[in-house]
Amino acid sequence: MTSFKRWQANLGKIQLPHWDELPDLDLYVDQVVALVNDRAMGMGIAPITKSMINNYVKKGIIMAPVKKKYSRYQLAAVIMIAMLKGSFSIPSIHEGIKQVTINNYPQQAYDRFVDLMNARLHNESAAVDNQLDPVNDQLINYVVETLFNRMQAAELLKTMQETQQPRDVKKG
Repeated sequence: MTSFKRWQANLGKIQLPHWDELPDLDLYVDQVVALVNDRAMGMGIAPITKSMINNYVKKGIIMAPVKKKYSRYQLAAVIMIAMLKGSFSIPSIHEGIKQVTINNYPQQAYDRFVDLMNARLHNESAAVDNQLDPVNDQLINYVVETLFNRMQAAELLKTMQETQQPRDVKKG
């Protein structure tokens, strides 16, 4: 269990970037992949690839890059998709983002997700001054809890498998 406790402690060192902390300059796809995977690595999130991003663009899940460069808006979407794709289907993530941004600006919705996720990673309560409308805020809370619980369950299972092999059950 010590490796699981160590993993939990390392979560407290992870800080997802708010919208204003994302690069101000547009990025090429390789830079987007590197930035997203760097942030997600310590959480046990599966890496994202250039092909995945290209598929998200082809399917209209994220906007196409301008002159092969991705803006903050697209980067924020890729970060959220990368984090959530292990817990939700890509169409569900896309629909959720569209739903939350109906009444809130993308920056506001993304920052609320980051506030809630960072608070959960640090085992703290999220600030209440940055809340969205109640229904959208509740949805993002549920999403963050689902993501966090899936991350913990996956890491705990991995730790258990490393320390103790399950026994094969033989038919009677």
